[in-house]
Amino acid sequence: MHNLFTALKQDTHANHAILENTFPFSMYHKDSEFNHEAYLAILNIMRVFHQTTAETVKQAALQTPSLNRIASMLNSEVVLLALNNDTHALSSATLSAQQRYNDTHAKLEPTTRIKNKDEPVLNAQAIAQLTPYSNSTTSHAIAAIYVWLGSSMGANIIVRRLEAMTLDIPTEYYQAMAGCAKAWVSFKQEVETLLPELGLDNESFVKNAVQDANAWFEFLISLGKRTAPNDTPYHEANV
Repeated sequence: MHNLFTALKQDTHANHAILENTFPFSMYHKDSEFNHEAYLAILNIMRVFHQTTAETVKQAALQTPSLNRIASMLNSEVVLLALNNDTHALSSATLSAQQRYNDTHAKLEPTTRIKNKDEPVLNAQAIAQLTPYSNSTTSHAIAAIYVWLGSSMGANIIVRRLEAMTLDIPTEYYQAMAGCAKAWVSFKQEVETLLPELGLDNESFVKNAVQDANAWFEFLISLGKRTAPNDTPYHEANV
């Protein structure tokens, strides 16, 4: 069988690159001043992604209990709590700054509407329409975990970069994801053991897993495009 993880790495590379260059994730490829709006957009997008994939994995594990051996590696409760904490902290800081601005410029007409920073990126119906569907719940779940844990691999680097800015940026989410990264090797080993047990060590499963992983990347890309402000350059918002 063509190695599953080799295929996942090679055949999702294009969408991975698109995601990294799509707003708001493209923020991490710039040396410019920290962008609070982009960072908050990232946190909101990742909250939708983690909530959606965690539910997908949970439902798959109900059908195939042996998937619990890798589902637990997501540490989803800790990650989602960290996201909520960071979002709340960043929202509070942003709104406080806006209030100070409004108090100072009380006679000026505001040029932009400040959104409720805790509002979801999309409503439940829109998320449901964008959420990938697969005929194979097992490949769908394994692909979701692959994207989740794969995205955690650079978390330590991001934490160090944000903390170096000395702007009191909340980083609890990326610290939680750095913890998830420790499960990467175990995840690959467990999947390679699990697939033969389930009778899924074949090329058909590899094809399904790659398709599902790309669908999860496209889900993130779509969420990013939904958050892009009107003044975001076209090549960033629509790569």
